[in-house]
Amino acid sequence: MLARGRSLVPRERFYYARELYYNARYDDAVRELEAFLRQPEGWIENQLEACRCIAWCKSALGDADGALRALLGAMAYAAPRAELCCEIGRCFFERGDYPTAVFWYELALTRERDDRTGGFVSPDCYGYLPCIQLCICYDRLGDREKAKAYNERAGSYKPDDPSVLYNRAYFTKN
Repeated sequence: MLARGRSLVPRERFYYARELYYNARYDDAVRELEAFLRQPEGWIENQLEACRCIAWCKSALGDADGALRALLGAMAYAAPRAELCCEIGRCFFERGDYPTAVFWYELALTRERDDRTGGFVSPDCYGYLPCIQLCICYDRLGDREKAKAYNERAGSYKPDDPSVLYNRAYFTKN
């Protein structure tokens, strides 16, 4: 369609950009996603996901600061959902800034999941993922009791999860 000179409507541009991302064409994906975000007719759920996808592209390109900026930019469209909070938490976790990562993972746990929006929902972001990450953050911050408590909370979502079981063994040995 593009080769024939046809312009893409916002939804087509969004999905085209995601295909570019899936095919590791990160620079092209970022360009198309940013063009999508400049189109005011875009659906809010796609706008939110576009910000996350830009962040994934930036991360793949080694631009951690650009990834964080893209995630923070999503808040121009809506209050942060758990998926966004977990992604921002990951950025700070990867930097070793565990207190800030804790803030974002704990915020994720306060967000209500709403499957009625029609948006992209990652169920693990509404319980398991922030809990397992909080376990690691608090362990690295030296708060063993909170780390254990969050591991058990993660286990309430996925009782037989290998990470939960590994952490239980770790806390028993140490």
